[in-house]
Amino acid sequence: MSNISLVGVPERFDFSFHKKFTENTEAALKDSKINLISLDFSRVSYLDSAALGMIVYLHKKAVSAGKKVNIVNASGIASEILTVANINKLIEVK
Repeated sequence: MSNISLVGVPERFDFSFHKKFTENTEAALKDSKINLISLDFSRVSYLDSAALGMIVYLHKKAVSAGKKVNIVNASGIASEILTVANINKLIEVK
């Protein structure tokens, strides 16, 4: 059974969310009980290259820590951007 850390992402996922994103994900990376970090995209209607970079960097850190990252509840334009950026080749997008 997976111990999941669900990280909420704002409607506008860009560099302005970097500090909060890092705080939220660092806690999950350090918690030995957590083995999956799920990014909840249910509210996301915009993301930019900084957001994509944060996701890729989180994935790299998670792999180093023996954890996985996935994206859940992505839809609309956010889902399209993730597809065009080939994020689904790196992490699971549900």
